[in-house]
Amino acid sequence: MPKTRPTNHRTRQKIVAELHREMALERFQSEKPQMWLQSQRVAKLVEIQESLEAEAFPEGSCFLHASTVAMHTFALKRITGIDLDTCQVTLEIFGDEELEAGIVVLPLESVEWFGFPSKAVPIGLHFEGFTTTSRASHETPDKAATPAKKSRTVADSVVRGR
Repeated sequence: MPKTRPTNHRTRQKIVAELHREMALERFQSEKPQMWLQSQRVAKLVEIQESLEAEAFPEGSCFLHASTVAMHTFALKRITGIDLDTCQVTLEIFGDEELEAGIVVLPLESVEWFGFPSKAVPIGLHFEGFTTTSRASHETPDKAATPAKKSRTVADSVVRGR
């Protein structure tokens, strides 16, 4: 049975847009490996965020540290976007003694670390980090389910305007 080509113009546009997005992510990964690593750190937070009710962190549950001029720790509410063209991440934060609640745009390279304090508001899941030590993690992974492919999907889900 021969393969059928999409007849719908929108379907074609969707396929072409997906190919362009995939190519852009691969180009970004090869041209800016350090920024790619930073985007994966932020993408991990997005992955956790998407599993929460209302896709937002409760106040006091997640903190992001950025090495900015004044070295700030932000009480994170949600990540609203990662722009790989400008290498910036957009955050919605809770207010504290230093900052008003609102939107913060940070250079991707300034994101140092994030954390879930032991006395924080519980979010109902256990954070395991970027790697696992289970026996299954030491076995040869299936090519279709490699972490790089999953990470690319997570990063792609937060890239806005692409």
